[in-house]
Amino acid sequence: MHAGIKLLDDQIGSGPVIARQHSYRIRVRMWLNKGTPIRWDRPWGGDITHASLEDDGHTLVTNVRLDRVFLINGLFYGMEGMRIGGTRKLKISPHLAYGERGVPDVVPPNAVLIAEIAVLEERPE
Repeated sequence: MHAGIKLLDDQIGSGPVIARQHSYRIRVRMWLNKGTPIRWDRPWGGDITHASLEDDGHTLVTNVRLDRVFLINGLFYGMEGMRIGGTRKLKISPHLAYGERGVPDVVPPNAVLIAEIAVLEERPE
């Protein structure tokens, strides 16, 4: 695992291993280090027209391309080696998350994040 990312849980999926530069449908939930859930006010991802928020904004389901343009580095590196159908829980250091900027009114600056990410399916390019 990349420095700055700690693997907390790994449920291996039954599908093929995911690959960089491919697109996937994912489900993401995030918490601040002390356990406060992050609530998004709008969906994000590579294909915003097919993104949605569930659980009052605490769960994001979206399509993303597995690269550093669409994902914070902690998710990009933390997803390496995952299989479709798998779920991982990660602890992500601030420099691989939102860093000194944070996300106004959502993620404070220099926040350590806990992220749970599931790869639901591969999406056509």
